[in-house]
Amino acid sequence: MSAAHRHAPPLRVDILPQPRLQALIAAMACLAAFCFVLALMQHLPQAWPLMALLPIVAVLAWRMARVSGRRLQWDGQCWRLSQSLDEEAQQEVLVAVAIDFDRWLLLRLREPTAPWFSPVEYLPLSAAQQGAMWGQLRATLFAARLRQ
Repeated sequence: MSAAHRHAPPLRVDILPQPRLQALIAAMACLAAFCFVLALMQHLPQAWPLMALLPIVAVLAWRMARVSGRRLQWDGQCWRLSQSLDEEAQQEVLVAVAIDFDRWLLLRLREPTAPWFSPVEYLPLSAAQQGAMWGQLRATLFAARLRQ
């Protein structure tokens, strides 16, 4: 049987909030804003009051980096995504692995009928979060990619 005829088995993945990743992204955004203000102060010394905006940047970065609990489901034919852990996955999405660091994945999701300029959604997954199903998840992601 060829790879084109094989189907990856059904799989359900719960995506949980990741506060450590959220904190890391927020810290990087704050550091970038701090460096920007310092560089600006080299040319405009009177720009020092902009440092007072750094706590606002921190709060915004923390909120924008939040990963809400969701469910990603492979039914053997297509990927589906739910908006919360309480509901079944209904929305069909195309899933691609954007970054693969072996113990951590960044998935790129988009609707199959969405125009090319529509925003893309990214979901981070980690082996620590998924536990024993990590191997099955990775195998399904790459087997399903051959099918799409």
